[in-house]
Amino acid sequence: MLQKYWLVNKQKQKNAPLKTQLLFLIAHMKITTRFIFIILILLHFIYVEAQNSYPQHYFRDPLNIPIQLAANFGELRTDHFHMGLDIRTQSRENLPVFAAADGYVSRIKIEKYGYGQAIYITHPNGYTTLYAHLNSFYPQLAQYVKNKQYADKKWEQDMEIPANMFPVTKGQFIANSGNTGGSQGPHLHFEIRDTKTGNNLNPLLFGMDVPDHIAPIVYNLYWYDRRYSIYTVQPQPISIVKKNNIYTTTSVVKVGSPIISLGLRMEDMNNASSFKFGVYHAALYVDNVLQFEFRLNNFSYDSSRYVNAGMDYTRWVKNKQGIQYLSLLPGNQLDIFTQLKSDGKIVLNDSAVHVIKIIVSDENENASAINFQVQYNAALQKNYSIPTNAVVCDVHEPNNIKTANASIHFSENAFYDALPIIVSETDAAISKQVSPTIHISDYTIPVHDDCNVMIKANASLSEKLKDKVVMQLQSGNSSTVKRGLWQGDWMVSSFDELGDARLLIDTVAPVIVPVGWKSGSSFSNQKAMVIKCTDDLDAVASFTAMLDGNWLMFAKKNDNFIYTFDEHCPVGKHTLTVTATDVAGNRVTQSYTFTK
Repeated sequence: MLQKYWLVNKQKQKNAPLKTQLLFLIAHMKITTRFIFIILILLHFIYVEAQNSYPQHYFRDPLNIPIQLAANFGELRTDHFHMGLDIRTQSRENLPVFAAADGYVSRIKIEKYGYGQAIYITHPNGYTTLYAHLNSFYPQLAQYVKNKQYADKKWEQDMEIPANMFPVTKGQFIANSGNTGGSQGPHLHFEIRDTKTGNNLNPLLFGMDVPDHIAPIVYNLYWYDRRYSIYTVQPQPISIVKKNNIYTTTSVVKVGSPIISLGLRMEDMNNASSFKFGVYHAALYVDNVLQFEFRLNNFSYDSSRYVNAGMDYTRWVKNKQGIQYLSLLPGNQLDIFTQLKSDGKIVLNDSAVHVIKIIVSDENENASAINFQVQYNAALQKNYSIPTNAVVCDVHEPNNIKTANASIHFSENAFYDALPIIVSETDAAISKQVSPTIHISDYTIPVHDDCNVMIKANASLSEKLKDKVVMQLQSGNSSTVKRGLWQGDWMVSSFDELGDARLLIDTVAPVIVPVGWKSGSSFSNQKAMVIKCTDDLDAVASFTAMLDGNWLMFAKKNDNFIYTFDEHCPVGKHTLTVTATDVAGNRVTQSYTFTK
């Protein structure tokens, strides 16, 4: 019965990097001061050589203030790693942003969430830099972008710019910093990418001037029973104490499983900021043999969702507790690991005491070490069973689960570890619900890509009413609403989370509310006009504003739509007509007069 939960992955053995082995010696061996000095010198040259694989100091700071970070590359985020540096802007907006090196503007992206307003600059040395959450671009570029927006009648853009149309030099002013898009406060998001592959690289490996002499901090150590799926067992805490930068246990750790893996809750710091950051590198040794290692650098946005396979996702979604695995789950395809025979699973097939050593370090090789001993004790073994109503879903295989009124399809890439999935139904809970509620497993289990959800309506619906039905997925505290496709009496949609799905009739239009003004107002000194649009089920799907019959561009931030007065609104009296539409197609139109 338990066979599907065992993980056995055999991969080619590789040696640990010399730099890591030397750190291992310093942290764990009793050696002379002279020997330490020699090793440190070797480390210095190895470090410099490794760093030189990226051009050092080719890129300047994108701001004219000392760099203070609010987030680093590889920091844990929901459904992705943080893919660049968040540079603080002294809690202010509109600080000047400068090109990090010579090149040309190659792309502009403008979106409600995500980057907000962003500039991409391609450089002749094979790299591209990105600057995001901007308030505005430099004048010539801003006018080019605005012309395109008005020509398209669309504020959101993702435009490729012809090479050398907008050349820039190192240190040239390119934008004003801001708080646009998914930003939660004023800052500049800065990235460095490999132009050819599109992969994001760690900017701190390019010689950015961020003082750092502080080793990563380890808060908690855990072990997992890997006879079973990682999603069916609880993390078992291991008490650790710290002396200098070495953590250890007070006694031999006794575990009740012959196959375990480890997890760490850890963060990094630097000398320039009080913020906490993600840890760049971790290496696990068992009986002095390297078993597992990762370095957070050089991967793409497309693969960044594998962050969910590299941490205890259940603890993350429940309380934002980031326990990072020191093992590779079978469905994790992110290429940041030293591929080793055990993939981080520790096999304790005897009663001997085994020596565990872990090194965690940052980009400057500030390192902390964890030393302890572990021993398998069969008397402590705890066995788990599969619920009788569960369907065991395997990794790398498509899985289909059906109930009387639902059909759920998972792709071969959906899961990171084999696990039992339970899908059940309960009756409709509210009047506008026209299907049972389909409970799709546990929202604290991650899925990597969209799962297709098909639900049968429990009432005979006219074609007109079908057009007002949406599918809602409640996943923890979040809700997603989509307009699916009908196949007879069944609606089909897709979601990238698990949770409770149901069909709802939505006949309620969005609500439009002017913020700080009303029809008939005068805008003599104001710089902008704000309109708030909300919907009872989700954010509005579309928003259109017409000024005296002509399309007018509003930027978007959460539920607010903002027009900044410009040449498209001359002095005089005007009529503004605003239309908002929700996911179900319900539409509302409001007209206002105002004087500029």
